[in-house]
Amino acid sequence: MSFCKFSPSQTGSNKTLVDNVFINEYLPSAPDVCVKVYLLGLCMCGLADEPNNSLTYFAKTLNITEDDVVSVFRYWEGLGLVQILNITPIEVRYLPVVSNAKNIKKYKVDKYASFNITVQELFAHKMVMPNEFAEFYNLIENKHMEEDALLAIIKYCIDSKGFALSPNYCIVVAKNWLSEGIHTLQEVTNKIADLGSANENVSLILAAIGSKRKVQLEDVEYLKKWTDDFNFELNVIIYVCKSLKLKKRQLNFAVLDEYLTKYYQLKLLSVAEIENYENELASMQEIAKMVNRQLGLKYDDLSKEIDTYILPWLNMGFDYDALSTIADNCYLSSIRTLNGFDGIIKKLYKLGITTVAAYNEYLNNNLALDNQIKEVLSALDLTRNIIAQDRLFYNTWSSSWGYTQQVILHAASFSKGKANPMQYLNKVLADWHSRNLKQEEILTMQPADYSGQNFTHNNYTKQQIQSLITNLDEVEV
Repeated sequence: MSFCKFSPSQTGSNKTLVDNVFINEYLPSAPDVCVKVYLLGLCMCGLADEPNNSLTYFAKTLNITEDDVVSVFRYWEGLGLVQILNITPIEVRYLPVVSNAKNIKKYKVDKYASFNITVQELFAHKMVMPNEFAEFYNLIENKHMEEDALLAIIKYCIDSKGFALSPNYCIVVAKNWLSEGIHTLQEVTNKIADLGSANENVSLILAAIGSKRKVQLEDVEYLKKWTDDFNFELNVIIYVCKSLKLKKRQLNFAVLDEYLTKYYQLKLLSVAEIENYENELASMQEIAKMVNRQLGLKYDDLSKEIDTYILPWLNMGFDYDALSTIADNCYLSSIRTLNGFDGIIKKLYKLGITTVAAYNEYLNNNLALDNQIKEVLSALDLTRNIIAQDRLFYNTWSSSWGYTQQVILHAASFSKGKANPMQYLNKVLADWHSRNLKQEEILTMQPADYSGQNFTHNNYTKQQIQSLITNLDEVEV
């Protein structure tokens, strides 16, 4: 298969014919090496079956690398002069030259001559392609980065990663630094100085993970994230490195970042907290399995469940026995999801209930309360289960208004037989509370003497209503 050849619409011959459109429109703005590669390829199109029609011959003849040859053809492909049909093995088809003056990339050779020479010298073993130079020009002209500042970034990147570095890497770094407001040589110098001061700490981390490679820019960026954004101390980072190494984990900065991000999200910022978490991981897995079993759930991967639910519950003060008892009761109450169970746990924590003893006491108190509410329902001749509104009413009567069971049952005798006896009972007690009646006065009252006249609607002025609403802001619900 020939490396370079004409398209079917082209006709080969022993002469190499160069289209005037190429000479007039494409050649003036194209870098020298691009012109050389194009012309040599054009020549080889007429010698399609020659042994020298190969990528190796092009690189050797023009004293450039094979990758450089491919990059040049990509440049011409972008301008519509060739088509790369295949990469391995490479096959390039030359297309008819069409006038494309408006779309041809214009390189400011004279303006950037010195800059171009310096950049190419920095990339001593790699040719910088026209499209890469265009990106550098864009940073200077449109992003307002000083030429010397950009050159300093390129030099810093090459010093950090070596000559094999791609120019695109430098372009990305420059864009990142621009986003930090860095445009001038002085700002770049200050940035490099800051990064240099972090190199020693990065070297300690590399040693901790057992790596002997050079410090790279990405390493420093990771360190900045861990120390500035996550607020980890260096000794914590070193501890995590050594801990993971002891566990024979395949370790690099990306893996280390995963663990540190996880610890940060779990609010584990000290060696003691992380060490305790890792030591308790086995017991937390047992708790997770138990909770799943009690709720009738099944999960293959418990790690997310432990971080999302188990660890926060343990931090609240709940233990294995408490979680087991509560989970069992939730299942009986048809609460059978982790999210639903988590809601119950948070409510109990807000009430200060985190142990089995406290939970049982809470249940006993609620059972006693329910028995008192059942007694009230019976006094009203209501034969139904207790509902949430009953508990809300009773809590207001007994806790907020301070009425005893005796007073509430006495009021029930006033409400029995009404259309909505529970609501009527609430109105009666509210009436007595608004009138500040004492228990002695209430117990002497008889149903026949009570007409409920205070339930009638009164007309109030707008100012009176506004005053009432303002006062209600001070009431805690």
